[in-house]
Amino acid sequence: MASETLVLDPSATTGADDARRRRQGASHGWSHVQRERKQALVRAIVAGEATAGPLHAELDLTDRCNVACYFCNQMDTRSTLQMPVERARELIDELVAGGLASVRLSGGGDPLHHKDILGILDHLEERGVVVDQVTTNGVSLTPEVSRRLVDHRAREVSISLNAVDAADYHRMMGVKPALFDRVLENVRHLMAVRRDGPDDLPVVTVQFLLDRENAHRVVEAWELGNALGAERVAICAVQPIPGERIDRARILDASDAAALLPRFVELMRRAGESTALEVLLGASGLGPMLEEARRRAEGAPLVPTAAEPAFRPQDGGCFFAWYSTTVTGNGDVHPCCQLIHPLQDPLGNVSATPMATVWNNSTYQILRREMREVLLEGANREHPRERFQVLQPVCHEPGVCWLKTMYFGGDQEFYGELGAALDQQRAWRRGAGRVEAVAGRLVQRVPSLRPAATRMLALSRPLRAWMTRRLGIPLSRLG
Repeated sequence: MASETLVLDPSATTGADDARRRRQGASHGWSHVQRERKQALVRAIVAGEATAGPLHAELDLTDRCNVACYFCNQMDTRSTLQMPVERARELIDELVAGGLASVRLSGGGDPLHHKDILGILDHLEERGVVVDQVTTNGVSLTPEVSRRLVDHRAREVSISLNAVDAADYHRMMGVKPALFDRVLENVRHLMAVRRDGPDDLPVVTVQFLLDRENAHRVVEAWELGNALGAERVAICAVQPIPGERIDRARILDASDAAALLPRFVELMRRAGESTALEVLLGASGLGPMLEEARRRAEGAPLVPTAAEPAFRPQDGGCFFAWYSTTVTGNGDVHPCCQLIHPLQDPLGNVSATPMATVWNNSTYQILRREMREVLLEGANREHPRERFQVLQPVCHEPGVCWLKTMYFGGDQEFYGELGAALDQQRAWRRGAGRVEAVAGRLVQRVPSLRPAATRMLALSRPLRAWMTRRLGIPLSRLG
């Protein structure tokens, strides 16, 4: 099944209302962006220009971690650094000046392990920045942190529990088994503090990671997530990371489908009509198995994340080069969490450089050109790796990265406007291609025109380069 994210939905609808109901918590910041900023985003994408600044940011302010997960995708890039709280406050102020509305706190390390996390949370609140999501292993989810998250109305806290008992926690996370019980107690305390809070925020998600050693315990994972009171129980799979650091024999793939089918049939039966279950195994080739499990369980249909009619697959390319950014503990800036690995150079560093300087530098502009090219080519895109300096296959191959579509497809107005703008650019490109073809044939038929054509191309080169850069009309390659 091509879907990247599957959820149990008893109504079997795929409308935006259902998406909002399931994602009342985090939205990767999208629900906090005003309409005029979304319109400016469309204009910037079409023009290939930078916006004033990112509207959303993932702040990975510490590379220090209190666990040692074998599957960590940042194990080869993580340093022992954390951003000093003074620079973290300055960075937040710089981002707010550029229009920042929300942040996700995650990290090469655990965000709650930053020694000044309480001060950072307070500064975000003072500047009116929404904490859209916190992704944490929960070890440092202290009573003080829980109180801040509730009082500041953080939208979602996602707990990477990843195991169903202390022994498997030790295997997966590389720490003492006793930490498993501490994390469970921390989650229960967060739920208790939330019950005394002003509303039902933060939404709590508990994530479990499956590999070949624990995938048979998927029903236990569901039961534990429910027992903790989580609004969502996310069932995910360990994924390969650059450098082949994870033994492929551990990683689930389509060959595991037959053995896992009865386990997932039972999972679907236990889940019944609950909308709390999220299963993210499509990238592991197990989508058809999930559909078969649902059919056999006679359960609620598995449907893709909801999207409005204006959302078209050909317009579903990534636009994070205009919308979001990621900053790590040593100050490195990356497009997103997917592109933090040893084979990917950072876009810049904000340890001693203002964020606005990095946001507008030449490397970021290359990224925008490459993302814009993918968007304009739409469903016809073919992007061999050698075409790009920054983009990676995860950025443009369908069914790999869920970030670029999961939170945004339910926005009818935005995708209506983006689709219309991209279609106009595509039409101009087709027209330019036809003019180029006619001119080429004419010069072939009338060789005497070649000197005049060569002079015209030389004189028009600056104009054609501008049209290529600003309008996406590929005329600069004529000569």
